[in-house]
Amino acid sequence: MLRPPVTAVDVADLRMLFTSLTFMLFHVAVLAMRWTLPRRAVGPLLLASSYVFYLSWQPVYGLLIAGMTVASWAAARAMERAPRHKGRILLLTVVLVLGLLSYFKYINFFSAQVTALLRAAGSPLRLRHIAVILPLAISFYSFEVISYVIDVYRGEAAEPSLWEFALYVSYYPHLIAGPIVRAHELLPQLRRRPVWDGALFADGVFIMLVGYLKKMVLADNLSPWADEVFADPKHYSTLGVWFGVIAYTGQIYCDFSGYTDIARGASMTLGYTLPDNFDYPYLSASPTEFWRRWHMTLSRWLRDYLYIPLGGNRGGAVRQYRNLFLTMLLGGLWHGASWTFVAWGALHGALLMLHKGWGTLLSRIAWAGRAQETAGYRVIAWAATMLAVMIGWVFFRAADFGAAAAVLSRMFQAVPGAGAGAMSGDRPAALGNAMIFTAGLVLLHIFGRGRVGLEANRVLPPLGRSVMWAAIVGVCYLFSRSNASFIYFQF
Repeated sequence: MLRPPVTAVDVADLRMLFTSLTFMLFHVAVLAMRWTLPRRAVGPLLLASSYVFYLSWQPVYGLLIAGMTVASWAAARAMERAPRHKGRILLLTVVLVLGLLSYFKYINFFSAQVTALLRAAGSPLRLRHIAVILPLAISFYSFEVISYVIDVYRGEAAEPSLWEFALYVSYYPHLIAGPIVRAHELLPQLRRRPVWDGALFADGVFIMLVGYLKKMVLADNLSPWADEVFADPKHYSTLGVWFGVIAYTGQIYCDFSGYTDIARGASMTLGYTLPDNFDYPYLSASPTEFWRRWHMTLSRWLRDYLYIPLGGNRGGAVRQYRNLFLTMLLGGLWHGASWTFVAWGALHGALLMLHKGWGTLLSRIAWAGRAQETAGYRVIAWAATMLAVMIGWVFFRAADFGAAAAVLSRMFQAVPGAGAGAMSGDRPAALGNAMIFTAGLVLLHIFGRGRVGLEANRVLPPLGRSVMWAAIVGVCYLFSRSNASFIYFQF
């Protein structure tokens, strides 16, 4: 069984998916106007373009993002004008934003849990299901406005211009699925209106193309095998199920980091830089390193606005472990209204706790520090980390605990390949396809970590660079399967 969509509207119906021709034409038109209009017109152009982009999905929720923008901007200004009341203003604003997020994203999840408790207690009362559509990008722009008002509360200056702040919140390259951008990372650039930079533009085009390569070639070609295996794991051999999980491991990375690359590259072509969100996380040799490389802007947000306020490293090891676990638990719930997401967050919280404890233990052993620096130790640590990450992805992908258990039991059954129909579902061509694109994922990490492509993009003459760009476009065209939505559009 596949995980059901979070929203009542099929996100694939979006008019401006990054991989759609509509978006590409839209972005080219915005680029042409951005670099030809007077600098004073750039802000209004980008703000209008961002709202056109967002409203192309569901116009009514333009009121939601606009209302949340005005409320958080006014709250920050009020905190500066009435510092004695800034604590109350902050609390009211955060409660408002989280209340809206909770209503749209979690109301039916919470209702289902209450109904289950009532049923267990023998009560005939039932909470009805509410037909609510999850507004696209609400999780991402909610986190951005919360970080903004907290930063103003902590002493940063509030943005005096509502229009500049509205552009920061709605800026279309990062609006739908991040990266989660702090105000101090983008607002100063929006005020300056950067001038033309040919090198930055060329880097942006290349990064966009790499994003399309990740999404259209790797992610979309890994997804069919992952979908088949997670739909009915008992019809596949142990090897087939393992490659299904590996395929999803590659799919979610290439899908999400591909989106981020397109977002960052599109922004660079407009003259603005966004923070990176991924640093080849599947090279990590510990859970801590993984979260320093995976969805880095979310990791920093959780650290600065949840982990540290909970107490962070203060108060001893037990409190530190508690804070780590609670942060990851809530981070899992942020991803979706499902107990499997909570389990995924709890698993990573437990992994971080274990890694911290393991590091403390090894620090007390004289020779252990030298052992950790050896290649053999890092290989073993990398393998253990990847195994834990893949187990986590099973919970992240599965529709419920029963589906997750079916996949995990097949992966770790005592006799590989045993059981009725164990091999009957394996299709050599499809499995071979998954293996080929998994190899592509490995090569992506090897060449990407060494920044081979970006450095070539910078040193090649214009003709050579054009040939490389054309080759990437050709590969995307040849291997593209469909105009599939991005996974993180559901969050």
